[in-house]
Amino acid sequence: MSTGSVDLDTCDREPIHLIGAIQPHGALIAADEKSAIIDYASANTASFIGWETEALLGKGLVDLVGSDNLAELQRFPLTPSTPELLKPWFIKVAACDRTPIAVECLPHRNNGHIILEFLPREANPASVWEDEILRQGIISELTKPNALAELADLSAEIIRNVTGFDRVMIYKFAEDKHGEVIAESTDRPDSFLGLHYPASDIPDPARRHFSLNVMRSIPDINGTHVAIVNRAGAIADADAARPLDLTYSKLRAVAPVHVEYLNNMGVKASLSISLITNNELWGLIACHHYDTRYISSSRLRFTELLGGTISALLQSIENTNQLRKSITAEKFAFKIEQKARAGMPLSDLLTEHAPALTELVNAQGMVVALGGHVFELGSAQAKSLDFSNLRKHVVDGIATTSHLSGLIDLDDEQRQAAAGAALLELSEDGDDYLVLLRKHFEEIVRWAGKPDKIEIRREDGTIRLSPRGSFELWREERLGKSQPFDVLDKDALRIIRRALFALNSLERERAALEAQRSAEAEEIRLRHALLDAARTSSMGELASAIAHELNQPLSAVANYVNACRQEFHNAGLDIPDRAKELINEAVIESARAGDLVRRMRNFISQGDLNTDFIDINQAIGHGIDLALVTKDLPELQVIKAFGADLPKVWADPVQIAQVVLNLARNSIAAMAGQPKPILTIETIERDGRIEVTVRDTGRGIPKELKDKLFDPFHTSTTHGMGIGLSLCRSIIEAHAGRIWAESSANGTEVIFRLPIREEHNDQTK
Repeated sequence: MSTGSVDLDTCDREPIHLIGAIQPHGALIAADEKSAIIDYASANTASFIGWETEALLGKGLVDLVGSDNLAELQRFPLTPSTPELLKPWFIKVAACDRTPIAVECLPHRNNGHIILEFLPREANPASVWEDEILRQGIISELTKPNALAELADLSAEIIRNVTGFDRVMIYKFAEDKHGEVIAESTDRPDSFLGLHYPASDIPDPARRHFSLNVMRSIPDINGTHVAIVNRAGAIADADAARPLDLTYSKLRAVAPVHVEYLNNMGVKASLSISLITNNELWGLIACHHYDTRYISSSRLRFTELLGGTISALLQSIENTNQLRKSITAEKFAFKIEQKARAGMPLSDLLTEHAPALTELVNAQGMVVALGGHVFELGSAQAKSLDFSNLRKHVVDGIATTSHLSGLIDLDDEQRQAAAGAALLELSEDGDDYLVLLRKHFEEIVRWAGKPDKIEIRREDGTIRLSPRGSFELWREERLGKSQPFDVLDKDALRIIRRALFALNSLERERAALEAQRSAEAEEIRLRHALLDAARTSSMGELASAIAHELNQPLSAVANYVNACRQEFHNAGLDIPDRAKELINEAVIESARAGDLVRRMRNFISQGDLNTDFIDINQAIGHGIDLALVTKDLPELQVIKAFGADLPKVWADPVQIAQVVLNLARNSIAAMAGQPKPILTIETIERDGRIEVTVRDTGRGIPKELKDKLFDPFHTSTTHGMGIGLSLCRSIIEAHAGRIWAESSANGTEVIFRLPIREEHNDQTK
């Protein structure tokens, strides 16, 4: 592998852990884990441990470190931690001439080899950094801030004091992997505070190493790389048959792309300390020096301790913030669950609590889709939008975007009100959902140089990409976007979605059960209606048969009365005037009764009406007279409030008389036992119709009967079959009218209306 070329076409895939070289401020050997034979060595071992590289290769590790140290090494915790920390081992090794050399060794195990990195032992470690009281004092200062910004500022200041670097920056990664300098300590006139760095500045292989190794010290950016060779004399890089994996090496050489990048910035030495929270790379402490800068091992260890402390404090602050927001979300969920248990529909809950919900996630509007209905809350302006493209990005029931117009066509007004969105699925089928909307957020991103790589043309005409060459301030105005939904927002949304999903599922289940009950009730009603129809048909046939049978005795009665009168005449007897009147009335009423029976039979069997223009008051009077024949209320008062000069109506007088007869008889029966029984029959013209009211002072209509009063076989009295009012309704509806009942303060009134038709109407001729 060539260490002198730079090509960013492949830097995101570059195997920098197989670079096959180390930095020159230390030496490295690697021995087979089982045999302890040295298989690899850096080309500078003579300068650090007194052995030429060729002489070491193939030797046993015991020849270098001695049997006692080898036995201790085998008990050493060699497996790398996650992330790997500095684990110094202070020993003496035997040079080729057996001269003891004191060294600081950093051992670890990787891929079947024990790798030993050697650094010069400090003759006089700086006691100030080894002082336990001072270290505790610095750490106690770090634990005071309870806000991220304060902790970052203090951390940058302390790290610069400890390391002596010209510039120390706290660098935080965003979700899209770009970084922002959130704190800086420097005495230089220029400042990178608040600047953003594109994600491409730190390729994925480098991010992997930052996650695995907390410390990355580069004392001299342009220091000459020292090759690592194997026992065959070949460089152990990615091109070798068996390259040496330097993933956990502290001395690993600097990749050419990083060398060029730092040189473009004017940096000559750097130190990076990974900030890891919740097992993820949160950011970096980036230390820059504008000259070479070697940091002693003691200071590096103390800096590593500070980095770990800062990471722990960052994690504590972030977890505290997350916990606070989660508790707020849980309280919100609990509140709406309590109200849902009290019976409030989910749509009403969301309407009532929309301000609290939008405030929780810094949204300004909501769109809710429940049960096929869509409604807006707040400044949404998005009711008509199709969110299907956003739903394609749903993970665990939630999808978020800060650039909604990149997924959905929006007009200018919608871009302002709905620049960003968070969609919460509230049903398995996706039909029910809640969308929280964020307004347009005017943002100007201050980049440390234009975030573009440089194209460089090679001598052969091909193009390669090079790291950015300019780090001067470059502004980018981001339009049509909202503030992004961060991790805290998404955790709160998950809590809210869980509660709303459960409530909506319960509401859907209840609605389904109610629909099932309604369907079952309707099925029962239809079944009963069929039975009633069958009974009505049978009753019609029975009534027709009875009417047929009654016609003969009624005719016989009329004949007998007429015969009786003739016999009196034949006998030469004078019939008293009163007897003549009674005989005539008997004949007339018998004929009328026969006519009534015949018409009822025709109506029941065929629905025929014998209609004509009639005087409604006269027909009603006949019905009242019949009802009063058999009345059993001596004290009954009858009031006939008939309207004068009423227009004639097109109706069957016998059928109308039958309706009034049934209504009057029901009223008389309902007033039995009442102190003042009064039957009132009123006729008026109202809205082009004749309105007839039969009013009594009886017991009123029981609530349980009101809705079924006109149904067949639901009697309103204590006796009878319950077909009287049903028959009344059939007659009135056959006349294109309407009948209904109402309870009054002192009894019941039944009203029916009949349409008025002009006598010259062709339809009535």
